[in-house]
Amino acid sequence: MDTLTAEEAYRVMYEGYPEILSVNDICKMLGIGRRRAYLLINSGQIKRIPCGRNIKVAKVAVIYYVLQSAQE
Repeated sequence: MDTLTAEEAYRVMYEGYPEILSVNDICKMLGIGRRRAYLLINSGQIKRIPCGRNIKVAKVAVIYYVLQSAQE
């Protein structure tokens, strides 16, 4: 299997999603529930963007998490 560079992965992964994601977007992207999404964000495995009481995440942070998880 060919490995993707970070730039290639960014161009092809989740291209239908916006650059800044909500928790619901993350749930859909990863196929997980809200509880698991909040756990990943609160533990720092997926980096969040400070946005008051709302949680926002950069799409690149989710892609980075997926690529890191695939290497384990």
